Order: sequence, then structure tokens, then C-alpha cells
Amino acid sequence: MTAGGDAVRRGAARLALFVALALLTRAPFLTVPFLDLDEAAALVGSWTLLDGGTLYVDFVDNRPPLLYGLYALGQLLFGHGMLGVRLLTALVVLPLTALAASAFFRHDRRGLVAGLVYLVYGAAFLAHDMHSVSAEVLMLLPLGWAVALLPGEEEARRPGRAVGAGLLVGLAILVRQQAALWLPALALIVVLAGGTAARRVGRLLLLLVGVAIPLAACVAVFAGVGAVDELASWTIAHNLGYAANPIAPGEALERAASYLLPFLVVTIPLWWAAGRSWPLYEARHQRMLVASLLALSIPATFVGFRFFHHYFIQLYLPLALAAAPWTAGALTQPLSRAARLAVAWPLVALVGFTFANTLLYRGSARVYEETLPLFERVATRLREDPCFGKGALFVWGFAPQLYAEAGLPRGSRFVVPQASLTGYVPGRRAGASGEIRARELIRDEHWDLLMGDLERSRPVFVLDTAPGGLHGWQSYPMEDFPRLDGFVRAGYRAVADVDGVWIWRRRGCAAAETRAGE
Repeated sequence: MTAGGDAVRRGAARLALFVALALLTRAPFLTVPFLDLDEAAALVGSWTLLDGGTLYVDFVDNRPPLLYGLYALGQLLFGHGMLGVRLLTALVVLPLTALAASAFFRHDRRGLVAGLVYLVYGAAFLAHDMHSVSAEVLMLLPLGWAVALLPGEEEARRPGRAVGAGLLVGLAILVRQQAALWLPALALIVVLAGGTAARRVGRLLLLLVGVAIPLAACVAVFAGVGAVDELASWTIAHNLGYAANPIAPGEALERAASYLLPFLVVTIPLWWAAGRSWPLYEARHQRMLVASLLALSIPATFVGFRFFHHYFIQLYLPLALAAAPWTAGALTQPLSRAARLAVAWPLVALVGFTFANTLLYRGSARVYEETLPLFERVATRLREDPCFGKGALFVWGFAPQLYAEAGLPRGSRFVVPQASLTGYVPGRRAGASGEIRARELIRDEHWDLLMGDLERSRPVFVLDTAPGGLHGWQSYPMEDFPRLDGFVRAGYRAVADVDGVWIWRRRGCAAAETRAGE
């Protein structure tokens, strides 16, 4: 068998192993309705696509369009709802990302270790962020293969590889904007790969052209439906405003201790192995690329100093690549004490976090808001209402899960009350308490859009989550927003209170009047 054929055979065997491991580590949480509220928002956005709607016009959020496209793809392949999306992640996205790590080392022993490390460590933390189908998890698939196209100086000299890597980075940016952070590392590698100055510049230009192609195609698609301004507003301007509203220094330190420190404790063997690996790289090219990727991923964890756990996901792939040379060498017979620790630590973490996450999501404790029974109870109450199915739903509050659970058409493009409506910026204690509202972010034209949506759709139900304080929404009562409050009180009747969520039903619903004699 030729060397190329042998590599293909090894790659296929690795892929089968990675699929089995990804499915095994993710299995306990495949059927959890929602691990994170962001999943609910993305799912609702994907339904907009599947229904033929236009993102950022019929549905608005701050994520790039391919995130919703991948959610839609998962449902087309594996069935409606989050289970289909989770199966796409476990059977396709995670294994192929691990395979990219293996391909970076040409599927040798280091590649096997890198893929296994990525999958095990990626599951050995809080499921709320690491097991949820986040944009960070999805973007690593094209990013991983962009890196795998340039594993050595010889490959980095090839113009086609530069274009291909650029294309993949462009696709990754359309999943999550932070993917652009890896572009300087790839640019450095193609420039330093040798050849004349003209060839170096040519490869750099080809890389940038590759990045530009999917971005330009995206702009062209949205231009075709007249939504370029909306695309730019929600995926660029909105996120810049979010990043420009960091939390207070004291709260940042608390979050670093609560979020960042545990991540560092769990991953400390990877950082240590990465340090031991630097002298073991056979090529300066690989060492430089991995070091650059790792360094460029760190800023993503500091956005707004919120230290959300899903911000750390971008570090896992370069950490796996960085730790692979020493780890692969250490895992030989007889195993050294360090090698035994390198194996035991992630396995203990995986088992421990799997047990803890199972209790958090399957047990009686209600630590996470996503596990509250009120979402199902509200949906059940809506389905029992005689007007259910006779119109749309609007939710006042940061609760996209209510849309997902109810399955009703959305009465407005604003599935969550964005900062441009309320001044609420997620991730800040002062924002949740209402102590500080980023009033400079509130835009009158977005209120015009909201009220225009509601006037046109005349939703049958309005859910007000402020009375129960869901997601801290007691600080944002409807009375503080007279246009919405007046609309609801003039046209709706409060018919139920489910765990603090008030259900308002539109007056004049014939089915309800006939049944209840209202």
C-alpha cells in the first residue's frame, strides 16, 4: 500500500474511533431539552430559515448566519429540534474536528493523541457550555481543517492550500466572529514558508482572497433580499456595543475566580504538556503555528471580562495540538509517573464532570435556569388554552426557551429583548439587577420595529416574565416601557400566572369567548 493510501486508511480508522468517543462522551446530554438558553435562541433562528424567512429581518440576534444554517442542517438530517442538532454535533462536527487535529500530524501517533485529547478534555467540564451546541464548538470544525491544510512548510508553500485555508477561515467567521483571531497565525505561516518575496506576498493575498470569498458570498445573498444593513448591524455593530460594555473590575475578578480558575485547574496538564512539547517539534513551522494559535485564542476569553465558559472552547484545539508531542511520547511502555497522571487526570475529570452534570440536568436540583419546570408548564398551559394555534406568541423577557417549548409562530423578530430595546447587556450583575442600563444602546427605531411587528402579527399570547423575575427580568417590567405596556393592556387580558410568568391573551379571541363566556 502506498504512503497516501496508508494515511487514508489510518484517517478512516481514526474517524470511526472519534465518532464513537464523541458519541459516548456526549450521550448523557443528547436528550436534554436545552443546556443553555443560547441554544433555544439559535434553534428559533434556524426555524426562521426552515420556514423561508430572512435572518436579521424576521429574526434578530447577534450570531453570524452559518450558526443558524448548521442548526437547520442538523434538523434536516436527524430530525426536528435540539436532538437533531446535538446528533449533528456528536456524529459529525466533533469527530471531524478531532480528525483535523490528527491530520495536522499526518495521522501519526501525535495526531491520534491530539484528537483524543480534544474530545476528552472538551467534554470534561460543565455541560452548560461545553456540551451545548455553541457557535464556538461549531466554528472549530472549519478552523481545524484550515490549520490541517498547513501542517508543514512544504504545504504552506502551495498556493492552493493558502486559498483553501482562507476559505475555511471565512466559513468559520460566518459561524462565530472570533474565528478571525486565527487569521494572523495562518498569514504568518504562509509568508514565512519560503520562496521569493513575490511568492510570499502572493500566498498571503491568496489566503486573504480565500477568506473574502465566503464573506462576499454572504453579503451578496443578503443584498439579494435587501438585508445587508441588518446583517452588519446585528453581527458587527451590536457585538461591538456588547464588548464595549464590560463589567465592573470587582465583578470581573469574581468571575475570573469562579469561571477562569476552574478551567485552568482542569486543563493544567495540557498547559504543562504544551510546555514540555516545544523542544519535541521536528519543524519550526509547526511549533510557530501552534504557539501563534494558542496565543491568539487567549484574547477571546477576555471579551468584556465576563469569562463565560464557552469563551474557553477556542483554546481546546490549539491546546490539544500543543500538548500532543510530549503526551504521545510519554504514553509508551513503561509509563512514567507523569504519563500516568496525563491519562488519569482527564479521565477523572471526565467521569466527575459527567456525574456532576447529570445531577445538574437530570436531578432534582434546579441550579440552571434552563432546568426550571416553568418552561414546560407554560407551554402546557398555552396548549390547553382554546386559542392555542390561532396566532403568534410574543415573550417579554430573556427567555427564548418559551418560544421553543411552545412551538408557536413568533409575533416579533425580537425573540429576546435586545440591548437596543431595554439597555440590558448580558453577563453583568448590574444589568440583571437593573442597577445599570446601557441606555445609550436603546434605539427608537428598534422600538418602532418591535411595535410594528406586534401591530401586524397581533399575537394571540403575550408572556410577561418580569413578575416572576425569570433571568432577572423583574428589573425590566413592562410598565417601564410605555409603548409595549399600553399595547398589551389595551388589547389583552391576563388569564393565567404560571410560576410567575403572566399569560396575556388577546381580547376578542372567539374560541376563548365561546368557551369561557368572557
